[in-house]
Amino acid sequence: MSEMWDSVAPGWEANAGFVDEQLALATEALLDAARIGEGDRVLDLAAGPGGAGLAAAQRAGSTGRVVLSDVAAEMVAVAARRASADAQVSTAVFDQSAIDFGDASFDAVINRHGLMFVEDPARTVAEAVRVLRAGGRYAVMTWDRREANPWLGLVLDAVSAQFGVPFPPPNVRGPFSLDTPDVLTSVLRDGGLEDVTVDAMSTPMHAASLGEWWERVPKLAGPLAIALAGMEADVRDAIAERAMQSGTKAAASDGDGIVFEGSVLIGSGHKGPR
Repeated sequence: MSEMWDSVAPGWEANAGFVDEQLALATEALLDAARIGEGDRVLDLAAGPGGAGLAAAQRAGSTGRVVLSDVAAEMVAVAARRASADAQVSTAVFDQSAIDFGDASFDAVINRHGLMFVEDPARTVAEAVRVLRAGGRYAVMTWDRREANPWLGLVLDAVSAQFGVPFPPPNVRGPFSLDTPDVLTSVLRDGGLEDVTVDAMSTPMHAASLGEWWERVPKLAGPLAIALAGMEADVRDAIAERAMQSGTKAAASDGDGIVFEGSVLIGSGHKGPR
């Protein structure tokens, strides 16, 4: 897993600002769900380039502490470069399922689009609960249903249609593996959180053109980026043509550009007293 995300870190670094802009309102809702405030100790899991954790640092202020963590060392290096001006922000390399901190180390734990990829999400949530203080909050963002996110679903569909098999394969944890409120609620409760809530939020994906959409999205999808890189040029071109044809029907005009529908789920809960 770490090698896969290491390999796409340059694409994520180049597009980090774009991702943060697209998810700005949803990220604020994520931080609201975690109830992050001045002086809080915050852990950002599966942080990638660190956008959610950097937003949390603005709320935690100079008296707070934020750790940006990821299993991929190259992603953490990107996050460290982006956080270099924030003295209260540090970075760490570890898997979200094996957190390298002691019990009750944090007031809040956040996870923006990382939980979907783990083999045992409930156990991973339980590990986050372990490092929370009593009453501390955990908040997670996952993608809503595939059909609610055509900006990504159509790209995956194009690969599936090209080869006649599902992509990602059924045995691989993909971006839509926690895509319903019921499933996410069960995972959070099984992980030991109390008073769990899950809400959907619209996150439209804007682009200057269909060409920009196609150029950008595959660079952000780890398994897809690796798969495309290993294909012959004519196969990649055929997949791009399929995606662009579908995108023409799904995208709406948006000023000088286009916009796709998008949606996320934001789930949260708190750690009970011990």
